Amino acid sequence: MQNVNQFEQHRAALEQCVHNSVHDAETRQAMLSHIGAMGRAMHAEERTADAAMRTTHQIRRSGVLDIARAWGMTERAA
Repeated sequence: MQNVNQFEQHRAALEQCVHNSVHDAETRQAMLSHIGAMGRAMHAEERTADAAMRTTHQIRRSGVLDIARAWGMTERAA
């Protein structure tokens, strides 16, 4: 989360620097695309980490067996 926030705080400045210093349009677009891809990757990683923490918390609260049943990983007694 902290890395994503820091990246977003500096993203506009980074993009502005590319606009001001890279004169070749194709290179500039490639660099801006890369900056965008880095942001998307960081946000995706953050979502994955959040989901893992929620799952871990749920397992600790409910117990592994309850989670396995919820995911259909065990057979229920008839």
